[in-house]
Amino acid sequence: MGKPTIPSASIQLPYPLYCCDFVDPHRLVVAGGGGPGRNGVGNKITLLDTSDATQLTELSELELSPNEDNVMSLVVVGPQKEKPAATTVLAGVNSSPDDVNKGQNKHMRALTITQPGKSAKTGGVKISEVARDALFVHRDKDTYQRILRLSPPHEGLTSSPRLGAAATGLSKHPQIALFNVPSTNSPRWKTRGRLEPRAEAMDLDVIQTGPDTYQLAYCDDHEVFTVEVSKAEVSEPRCVYTIEPDAGETVKASFKSLRYLTSGFLVTVVNNPKSRGVALHGLRLPKTEEENARLAIRAKLPSTVSKATSLAVRNLSPVASPSDKQGEAQFVIAVAGNDSSISLYTLEHKSAFDSDILSDLAPFQVLKSVHPSSITNLSISTFSPPTGSAKSSSELCVKLASVSVGCSTVVHNIPIKKHDDKSASSKTGGPSKPSRYVVALKSKAESPALIITLISLVFLILLLTGQVLIEAKDIGTPILGAKKYLPASWTVPLRKVPRMEVIKEKQKTIETLLSDVNAQSQPMIIKHDDLGGVGSDGLPVLQVDVMMRRLMDQAPRGKTWKRKIKIFGRNASSNRVIGWKRWAKTSSRAFYSEKSAVPLATSSARHFEDIIPQRQHKGYK
Repeated sequence: MGKPTIPSASIQLPYPLYCCDFVDPHRLVVAGGGGPGRNGVGNKITLLDTSDATQLTELSELELSPNEDNVMSLVVVGPQKEKPAATTVLAGVNSSPDDVNKGQNKHMRALTITQPGKSAKTGGVKISEVARDALFVHRDKDTYQRILRLSPPHEGLTSSPRLGAAATGLSKHPQIALFNVPSTNSPRWKTRGRLEPRAEAMDLDVIQTGPDTYQLAYCDDHEVFTVEVSKAEVSEPRCVYTIEPDAGETVKASFKSLRYLTSGFLVTVVNNPKSRGVALHGLRLPKTEEENARLAIRAKLPSTVSKATSLAVRNLSPVASPSDKQGEAQFVIAVAGNDSSISLYTLEHKSAFDSDILSDLAPFQVLKSVHPSSITNLSISTFSPPTGSAKSSSELCVKLASVSVGCSTVVHNIPIKKHDDKSASSKTGGPSKPSRYVVALKSKAESPALIITLISLVFLILLLTGQVLIEAKDIGTPILGAKKYLPASWTVPLRKVPRMEVIKEKQKTIETLLSDVNAQSQPMIIKHDDLGGVGSDGLPVLQVDVMMRRLMDQAPRGKTWKRKIKIFGRNASSNRVIGWKRWAKTSSRAFYSEKSAVPLATSSARHFEDIIPQRQHKGYK
């Protein structure tokens, strides 16, 4: 069974596109153009209808001056409180080259999208410019407004302004300008200050942390910085994270994009050096000035993606107020690659006691060849959990928009479903957790094949090592036959004993040992050498002792006794079990002195047993 497809719709416009943002899930603003000059490609801002999952429709369009630059950055502020039918949009558009040369680059534009009513057709929607000004102070002719971001709105906090940030591109004097957007979403802004980083920001994002406090995060090629913004002041940038080269490497990876997940976590896109792939990094931000950010989670994009071009993130369970604690939530993450693909991931945010963690950063779809040319920007529509029976669960979705320099716009509809987590409450017996919304498509966790393979290899190596040790020490049955290939020092028995010199000229056997003993008057015992010596073959040395010990009991008169010797183990040369020796006749009465032993001779063998007295039977001689 193939992967479920995500429905999509597309439209081709007559100009290259560089930025996009959703007004709401049913309307999308796209912008771009050919720049100044008489190239025949205009600079435009277009409003598209995305309510139909199968097609996109153009609602309205604003054509800018052909003498000015194309639109390079754009953000939708939202509907104005005094005029709900009017939506404010901010855009970065450089003035004409003549004005720029004069030092009059009013690059910040405020526009309104006015729609008279819900029944208005294409002709009823109007886009118009209402204000323009400059945020950057340096008069660098090549500078343009490359990045524009705005802190997300909160339903439960409508009285505070939103913080915006704009960053330069191609500037000899990099700047980040901060400004306030009124809570009424009116097309006016108030400058809050400017930062002058050492290097140009690759990307930035803004989040509201309290009623009147915000945090800005930006990254250059190798470092992440944070800036605290309050009602009274703007702090100096503080480096909280630095990319270090991988083991054995001298070249560092570089940041491409970053977005806030919550006030405690960032997600970043990292391009590996020499175009060797892309990774997603989740960073845990520090809570004190003495700490630094830490890598909390990471994932690699498909190997076909050598560099990333854009990033978009959406929280499916947003908090109503910045002071509210973010509970369990799922984030949708989209990363555009230089192969015109879009990799889609889900990321879980979990909260338990006073600890927040990120987990399950997993892909759920890879959209291949979305555009015929490079993707320049991504945007995911806002998602507000439905109230009552406004929508059935089968109709829930978030929309992913992508634009390219090839003039194409594509909108994908990612299905969403309601999720009730009953596992935690059933285990603890407590109240069930509130329902939340997650992507309806199943995410694919990172394949465990590599981990299983590594564990299997380690286990196999341990088994082989153990078997070689067993064979080297003669502990068990040989299977590999490894002993003959091992050094002699490795094959010493586990019972470590001092090696004794053994006379090699005429080494005695068990038979010769017994031939030296008078079985009629000298009871015998065969045992290991008292000094624990071993022979030249590595086997323990046996010795035969004559035990001069008085027997306290007396055998019945007229009976004769026999003693036998049993040698356990195997013969070193033939590997055969050594059998019983002949009986040695003894007298019915024997008198010995106490505690006296006279060693007669020695021989090599494995085990021994004391001589055991038994009655004489017929047939024994």
